[in-house]
This record gives sequence, structure tokens and C-alpha cells, in this order.
Amino acid sequence: MHSEEFFGNEDQRAVLKRGRGMAELLAKDPRYSYYGRTVGLVTPHDGDIDKLAALAKVQGNSNYAAVPLADTHAVETALQERGLVPMHYAKWEGASPVLSAARDVLNAFSLPDGLRLVKVDASTSDPVMASMAELALGCGVLPPSGEVLRGLLRPAICLMALDREEKAVSCAASCAFAHEDHPTLAHQAWWGMLATDPTRRGRHLSLILGAHAVLEMHEKFGFGNFMTGVEPGNSPSEAVCARMGLSAGEYAIIGCADPEALSGGRMTK
Repeated sequence: MHSEEFFGNEDQRAVLKRGRGMAELLAKDPRYSYYGRTVGLVTPHDGDIDKLAALAKVQGNSNYAAVPLADTHAVETALQERGLVPMHYAKWEGASPVLSAARDVLNAFSLPDGLRLVKVDASTSDPVMASMAELALGCGVLPPSGEVLRGLLRPAICLMALDREEKAVSCAASCAFAHEDHPTLAHQAWWGMLATDPTRRGRHLSLILGAHAVLEMHEKFGFGNFMTGVEPGNSPSEAVCARMGLSAGEYAIIGCADPEALSGGRMTK
């Protein structure tokens, strides 16, 4: 069943399952975000630190998707005081420059011979999904739930490059994350899950798939604004984001994990 398609280790799968259940409960409330991992609050204006902590305790993980940089230290400290492990990601985002950059990427590069571009949907086989999940997890990236990646729950695009043996060697995804009625970020989409087999790096595969994902989200669902989180100091990810027209601005994404639910203290890379 696609509604029970979760990836990762035992802790991660349990957190993803709780996140899916919470999303079902809160789907109509515009304060909450969900793109296939756990339910978060879009901004601190949508819920105070105690509400965020409660979400993290119930699910094992949660996040604010947009915290002003001046407030990040206070938010992280407050989460630590509540027994949670905060994670700080720079929020890279952009609108028309991202669409232009995506078109430039696809004009400059194409998939090498022997690889084919595949869009994940309801018909994608379980072995192919498992191959993609293995690739992403091997790169430290936790895939969102299969129901989301297949486009069965929210506006979403997930793409992979398959070799001749039907093995995934690169992947990328984009998904609506805020509620369609959120007052400020309803029209911004999450973009990420970029992963490439180490033996295939240097061939621009993540850029190519990431560019296709952006343009398909724009053409199919009308999204023209994109965001992703990058751990400060992750130079390769920063370089990809810059090439894709994204830039780090005045906000951070603050995640938080319950160490009793996630022994490593973090949900994904």
C-alpha cells in the first residue's frame, strides 16, 4: 500500500509514519506544513515554541520552515531547554531566477547515454522505489513518504535517472509544503532530495534532475517559488543551489528532533 510506504531505518520509518498520521489530522489547518516527512509549523507566527515542541514530541521530529535569522539562537535555545535537538539549516530560496537557471541547465546538459529519466507515479514498481530510496539514504538523504513522492497526496514531482539495469543512480524531488491558504508561503514549493551515486558524480545529474523537477512543478502546478534547507558549510549543496538560482536570505529552517525517537538527533542530511 502506497499509504504505508516509508523509508529509512526503524526510527526514521516510525517518525515518517507518525508524521503521515499527524498530516491527516491537521490537513485543513493552514498553520501547518507537510511534504512527506513530518508536520511542522510554517513560521513562528503560526505557533509558539511550545506548539513546535509538542509536534516534535508526538512525531519525533518537527520544524519551523522560516525563522528570521535574528531569532534563530533564541529558538534553538528554547528547544534545547525542552529536551529537543535543534538543527539549523540556511533557507535557500528563489523565484524567477530559479526558473531561468533551470532552463539554462537543461540547455547546457543532458543525461548521459545509458540513463533514462523516470517520473515517479502510482505505477512505479516497488523494486525501483526501493532502489531510489537506497540511493538517497546512502547519500544521507531521507526520502519523504512514497505516497507524496508518487504525487498521490500533494502537488509533487519526483524524478530519477535509471541505468540499463533499472537501478536508480540519481534523484530529485519537489513538493508543496505549506497549506494552500497560508497567508505568506502558500505558493512556495520545497525542492530537494538531490542524490547521486558516487560513481556517477561530476556529470551534473543532480542539476539536470533538479532542473526538470523545478520546471515540472511550475508547468504542472503553477509553482514559481522554491526553497530548500542547507546545513551551513555544506559547500557542494551550496554550489548546486547557487547554480539553480537559489540564494540564502534572511531566514533559516529550524528543525528539532526528540532524541528518544531519533537516536542520531537528526531526521535527514
